[in-house]
Order: sequence, then C-alpha cells, then structure tokens
Amino acid sequence: MRHFDLHCDTLSRCAAEKASLVDNGFDISLEKGQIFDCWVQAFAAFINDDLRGAKAYHAFQAQAAVLQKAIEAGKAVSYDPDNLREGVCNAMLTVENGAALGGKLERIREFAEMGVRVFSLVWNGENELAGGVQSESGLTELGKAAVKELEKNRIVVDVSHLNTLGFWDLCEIAERPFLATHSNCFEICPHKRNLDDLQIREIIRRKGLIGINFYPIFINGESDASFQEIRRHIRHILSLGGEDVIAVGSDFDGAAMPSRLDGIGKIPGWQENLVKHFGPELADKIVFGNAQRFFKENR
Repeated sequence: MRHFDLHCDTLSRCAAEKASLVDNGFDISLEKGQIFDCWVQAFAAFINDDLRGAKAYHAFQAQAAVLQKAIEAGKAVSYDPDNLREGVCNAMLTVENGAALGGKLERIREFAEMGVRVFSLVWNGENELAGGVQSESGLTELGKAAVKELEKNRIVVDVSHLNTLGFWDLCEIAERPFLATHSNCFEICPHKRNLDDLQIREIIRRKGLIGINFYPIFINGESDASFQEIRRHIRHILSLGGEDVIAVGSDFDGAAMPSRLDGIGKIPGWQENLVKHFGPELADKIVFGNAQRFFKENR
C-alpha cells in the first residue's frame, strides 16, 4: 500500500506539546505510518499569524528540528523522488506561512538547503508577502520577489490559504507549476478556503497539484463528512479534466477530522473505498502517483 500526503501539522503539535514525532497520540506518528509499504509525508512547519520577524523564524527552526531529530535517529529519511525508501517515512519539510522568513528573502536559500520543498506564502491573515483568505490584499512587492527566489531555488509555491487576488497575482509572475497542498472545491462546498473552478482549471493548465483536504468544514460545511462527500470533490475536479492533478492533503493534526478518517490508521479503509469507486489505476494516481510524478518533474 502506497500513501503520499501533501500536508499535515504534526510538527507544530510536537513542538508545542514537546512530543515525539516517532510515537505520540496524534493523527500521525512515524510508528503509525508503518502500515504502508511506501509512505511520503509532507510535514509543514506552521507559523501562526501572530508571529513575525525573529519569532516566526525561530518557530520554523523549532519545528524543523523535530523532523531532523527523527531523521538523525533513523526513524525517517529525507524525501528523494528518485530514491523512495520502503518501510520508513520519506519525509518532506514544507512551510505553512511565509512569515517564517522573518521578512528576509535570503533565508529562502537556507530553507532550500534544509530540504524545504514546498512554501505557502501566507496563512489566513496578512504577512510581509501576501494576504490570506481573511484579507483583501494580494501579493506585496516583497512577495513577488519571494516567488522568483523560491522558483530559483526549486521550492514549489503553495496557494492553499492564499486569497483569490493573491492567486491571480501569482499567476501573472509564476514560471513554474505550483500547487494547493490542502484545498477542496468551492463549487461543492462554498468556503473561501476552497478553490473556484477558474482556479482549479488554472492549476490543471499549469500541471500543478490539488491535495484533497479531509477537514469537514471544507468538505460539506459541517462537523463530520462521509467518504461519499469527499468523493464529490474528487469527481468535480475530474469533471474539469483534473485526473492528473488530484492528490491528498489530509490536514491531519491541523483540524478536526471526520470520524471515518480521524488519523493515519484510517487511510487504508479510505483507499479501499477509492478503489471500489474509481478503480485501482485512478485510485493509485490520487493517493500516490500524481504527487510522486509532480515532484520528480519539478526538482
């Protein structure tokens, strides 16, 4: 069984609660992931909107250290799209909220050297780079410069949390594919964190990725969600021609999960459901193949 997840917030929980990434009571632990033959997990270093400057940068460093400790202990390996390891987590470090830079673009190269592969410009509010879904501001001049520097360092821009104005600002300057690590379809669930059809079509056109988010509020606007309701979002992206862009962006440890998907241990049942309704080939593209191909092509 293969599993590729574009987003979780387990690092921030570990850092905040001084817990181990290896063994904990969270949605994800490295021990729980042993159920997979091949597992790629993107671990986001999440920066809250109330942190800026040195505090934001230090918060990033603290969370990155949690992952590095697990790698140094041999409990995970750094993700290499050309050398996937079986029986161990292939871990990818990502950034959720560009405030992590502390306003200093020169840190982008440092982040790349640390293994950061995906970078979200903003969370819900505003920072030095852009405005999120609770803001009316698009990309700042510093944000536009950051996009160029990120692309130069082969770090993929993440548009989840970026507002509509910022999305189209990005489209005017982006030269490489980008992704939405954990976003669903506005047409199915009209929440401002979800992508409208024009945005989805643009990501498809640019050969990006869209990670399906398991948070019920983004699935149906309620406190729980069924497999069928998650499939509605998948079917909608398929209807727009997005067979090659659909992926998984669980949001484990970052939001309240559906009762049928309240932790990584429930992923096998969900995958079986996808196989039943979409067939093994398409199901594998959704849960692993599309994301793996994307990162092989965008290094």
